[in-house]
Amino acid sequence: MSMHKKKYLIVGLSSFPGGGKDFIADILIDKYDFYKVSPGDITREALKRAGRGHTLTREMQEEISKRMIRKHGQNYIMELCYRQILKSKKPRIVIPGIRYPSDFEFYKEKFDDSFINIFVSASRKTRYDRIIFRKREAKISYAKFIKEDAEQEHRYHLQQTKELSDYKINNDKSNLRSLKKTLSSIIERHI
Repeated sequence: MSMHKKKYLIVGLSSFPGGGKDFIADILIDKYDFYKVSPGDITREALKRAGRGHTLTREMQEEISKRMIRKHGQNYIMELCYRQILKSKKPRIVIPGIRYPSDFEFYKEKFDDSFINIFVSASRKTRYDRIIFRKREAKISYAKFIKEDAEQEHRYHLQQTKELSDYKINNDKSNLRSLKKTLSSIIERHI
């Protein structure tokens, strides 16, 4: 049993890029007063510190993540997030960016039943449109996006993470009210 049982509700969010992890996190923040701890923000901050944040690409984010993992171990970024969680002293945390199955296992080990993971799905075209719209990354062609998408599925073992996830929701241009209702139903079971 985890030493954090019942003290926290930790919600991990997994998806392919553009699936809506941050959008779902924002709903949790607004409706349930969750605190956001983002692995993506940690890697983007590392890129900025390295002087490379102005031309942010997915490749650059992945490269900095790989370097951090090679240097410090597979769970290093999740460990940094874990430290932020403990430092925050907030009882409800959302982590948009549970990618590897080992990320899922890391938080299950730390928080036991106080950790749930939601896999957020959306069509490839919807995800591409979102990535272009949010302008967080350098613009890429749809063909390159498709190629990178397939590579990410293999690299991160996202299908396995999806199978491990406690819940799966669809965020594919759905009715916002329906999406919020589904999300509320999940969260209400755990608070």
